[in-house]
Formats: sequence, C-alpha cells, structure tokens
Amino acid sequence: ILFTQPSRRKSMKLYRRAQQTVIFAIALFAVFSCCSVHFALLANDMDREKDIRDIGGNAFKFTPPVQEGEKDDDDILTKYHDVCIVGSGLSGSVIAERYATLLQKKVLIIEKRDHIGGNCYDYIDDETNIRVSKYGAHLFHTNSERVWEYIHQYSDWTPYEHRVLGLVNGKHVPIPVNIDTVNRLFDLDIQTSEEMSKWLENEQTHFEHEPSNSEEMAISRVGTRLYNLIFKPYTFKQWAKYPNELGPEVTARIPVRNDHDDRYFPNDKYQALPKQGYTKLFENMILSNPLIDVLTNTDYFEVNKKINCGKL
Repeated sequence: ILFTQPSRRKSMKLYRRAQQTVIFAIALFAVFSCCSVHFALLANDMDREKDIRDIGGNAFKFTPPVQEGEKDDDDILTKYHDVCIVGSGLSGSVIAERYATLLQKKVLIIEKRDHIGGNCYDYIDDETNIRVSKYGAHLFHTNSERVWEYIHQYSDWTPYEHRVLGLVNGKHVPIPVNIDTVNRLFDLDIQTSEEMSKWLENEQTHFEHEPSNSEEMAISRVGTRLYNLIFKPYTFKQWAKYPNELGPEVTARIPVRNDHDDRYFPNDKYQALPKQGYTKLFENMILSNPLIDVLTNTDYFEVNKKINCGKL
C-alpha cells in the first residue's frame, strides 16, 4: 500500500518521475521457487562510485546507522512524510530508498512485524552462532546488470550456485531431473543430450487431450516411473496435495534437463548470497537513510488515521 502526492504543484515532470519510481520498484518481485528470490528492478541510472546521486545532482553517501535516543512513535506518525509505505519487505524497502535517494522525499515505512526485511529476514542464533532464515532460505539470482550493481551498494556478496540432491530409493540424485538422475535411478549409461531426449520420449505418455491436472502433465513430460519416484511425492511434500488435485501448471514449471547440469538456476549469470545476511542488506538500504523513518510492531489499520503524509 502506498500513498503519495507532491506537496506543491511545482513540477508535473517531477511527479511523473515519482510515479515511474513506484512502477520500477514494484517490478522488484519476490518469486519463491524452491525458496529463491528474483530481483527485477531499476531503470534509473545511478552513480557507481559508492555515492548515489539525487535528481538535483547532490551526492548522498550511505553510512552505518547512528544509534540515537528512541523516538516516540506518535511523533513519527504525526510528522509529515511525503510518502507512506506499508511493509518493509523487498518492494516496500526499495520504493522507500528510491523515493528518498532520487527524489529527496521524506518516507515513512509502517511494518506490522517486529523486524524489517519481510520474508527475507534472517538472524544469528545465539546458541549456535549460525545465521537462520526465519521464513526459509532465499537464493539471489538475476541476469540484470543494473540489479546486480544496485544491490552491491548495500552489501558484499558471496558467490553461490544452488544445487539440490534428493534421496530417492536410497540414492542421492540431482533435482531437477538430469542425465545423472536417470542413470543412478535406473542403472543406465546415458551420455549425451540426444540419448537423454530419446529416453524421455520413450517414457512419456501422450494423451488425446491437453493435460487437465499436474499428474497428467508430469506423466506427459517424464513418464510414470519418474512421476511416481519424484514428482508425486515431492508435490505432496510441497503442497500437501497430490498432483491429480492440482492444475497442470504446477508440474509444468518443474524443469527437466537433458544434460549433466545440476545447478538449480543454470541460466542466471549472477547467483550469490549477501555476505552479512539479508537483514543487514535492508538495514543498509533503509535504516541508514536519514529521510526514511521506520516503525515496526505497527499495524497500519490501527494508525492510518494518525499518519500525516501525502495521499493519492
């Protein structure tokens, strides 16, 4: 939820740019495909020398958050903000950062949870000193140069390519299915993509109609043996429903490979994890910016009549 309007009708050009910023930031969309995150954002040009240039040409340098005395929540709520944003996850945080950095707008983020970062939130466990992703692991992968450069303003990144092994009939096999998966499960010696494609073709069951559910879709793609060994139990584990209870699109999106590549995202140029975790990334993005106020443990619907900000 976002509320904004120019405080004065100075420039329709500036207002249009604000609207474009919202559109670009909304394009930063979290896609949870086996707990992954896709970043797709940023059509705005940015300075690459650690400083970020606002539209007036002034440099704003991000520094670690300064510990200050606690601010009264009511004071923050009643303070005028140009933009009010509900939620401090990926989209909310990036929209806030773009408005503050590019347009020098005062921004208020209202967050119902007791932390920032949305479902990407992580923390260090006190007993084990291990970083825990509270809502499940998130894997960053993108082909966008601009996104890759953008996120490096707020964190160092460790290269990481996700690979998955499934335990099937007592054997560890790559998932998604590839040549090695088939060779290990069925004691075969497939060597080439051509041989793998031919094997799959012989396994597939072709219906006289378009697949009507995920069971028919999977069988049409990999046959009954791989369906029963992998697709059926995995689908139930993920959805608590069997494939014949789900639409065909669910198993249609599961990749099947005809080579030896065991990476989960083989087509993405940039794959990495933030060196200090996702929470630190969000802290550097929004808490370090003096134009952004953040209220956690705050339900928008309980305070919406108190907030003092621009509205559409």
